Amino acid sequence: MKNNFTLLYVEDDKLVRENFSEIFKTYFNRVISTDNGDNALELYEKNSIDVAILDVNINGLDGISVASKLRQTSSEEDLIILMISAYSDKEKLMRAINLQLFGYLIKPVENKKLFSNLDEIIKILTAKNILFLTKEYQWNEVSNQLFYKEKELKLTKNETKAIQILINCKNSFLSACDIHYEIFGEKEMKHNSCNNIVQLLSRLKKKMDSLHHSCDYFIENCYGVGYRITIK
Repeated sequence: MKNNFTLLYVEDDKLVRENFSEIFKTYFNRVISTDNGDNALELYEKNSIDVAILDVNINGLDGISVASKLRQTSSEEDLIILMISAYSDKEKLMRAINLQLFGYLIKPVENKKLFSNLDEIIKILTAKNILFLTKEYQWNEVSNQLFYKEKELKLTKNETKAIQILINCKNSFLSACDIHYEIFGEKEMKHNSCNNIVQLLSRLKKKMDSLHHSCDYFIENCYGVGYRITIK
């Protein structure tokens, strides 16, 4: 799945910071890095951060102090914090016992452990943005992607918009005319506008049936009432 997650990375060794940042860019849409704990707090205030990876020994405030200040305004659900430290810093990590850390890695960081942690972090973040629909369909609210049994299903621009509109209605029925108005606006309303949406959703159903060879469909069509997507 695509993601729109932002990482704050704090490491005072320039070469290490640059090398690790390249790795992190393959996992996160945006990577913000600094070598300074005080600057890290400023960056956190100015940006929407999903994950903070902090070295314990950095310039300015140390990593534990930065994590402590971050936790004053963010819960474990709001911000994932992963610490990186030298083996000799293990005792310092005892200060972080109540900071709800995701974990910590010991330098030199093994690629296998790093990748494993990053994979798990992405899974946790992605799950927060997933809506579970009926019939094993899932919708990613950030990337606006539809999945069936975790496999992405390709959608047209208007199919995506129609699904978004129905999901935003939170289990309520909308007529075809309602959906058309939300997509195109009043100026585009014509005598056959409502039928265009009926055809759009009908084609979408046929596409879903052909892709996974099943009668399962996530959009309910109640004759004379309209369309609805049920969110579990």
